[in-house]
Amino acid sequence: MTTGSQKGLSFQTLPTRIKDKCGRIIEVRAYEAADYEGLKAMYDTFEPKGLEAGLPPADDQARVRWLQHVTSSLFNLLALHKGRVIGHCAIDLGRAPSCPEYLIFIQESFRDHGIGTRLSEVMKEVTKEAGCEKVWLTVRTANTCAINVFKKVGFEFCGGIEIERDMELNLKRAKVSS
Repeated sequence: MTTGSQKGLSFQTLPTRIKDKCGRIIEVRAYEAADYEGLKAMYDTFEPKGLEAGLPPADDQARVRWLQHVTSSLFNLLALHKGRVIGHCAIDLGRAPSCPEYLIFIQESFRDHGIGTRLSEVMKEVTKEAGCEKVWLTVRTANTCAINVFKKVGFEFCGGIEIERDMELNLKRAKVSS
């Protein structure tokens, strides 16, 4: 398989294609600067805005600043259907390479079709290739759909029970995804 790269990183896992529960073919690949407008369009129409840790920001200017930061500072993967960005995930491989933070968003009309799980599995393989030991994220306790996705990929809760909870994926003991 060809490699996918971003910020000098190269991964055998990328690019790849996945099939969702509806049989749609979804391309998964590393973000490139030319993808910015398509990614911005996804977040401009994304709902609900601001629900998960205030992300994506509801305010247009704040959302642009956040997106510019994410695309310039983190490793980003895109999920595309027929060339349109329908999913995005990012991980901070620079500041915390042994235990980076993970974030993921799927366009509303594509949720509950297995895309979030498969995209998370691809990112799991990318983080293994990058030599990460663990990955962590924060999720609202009420977001049971996202929690179920993260558990399928191997994340476990850590820390106390609050409105938002941290989950961690131990890559040293995580089973290889299928």
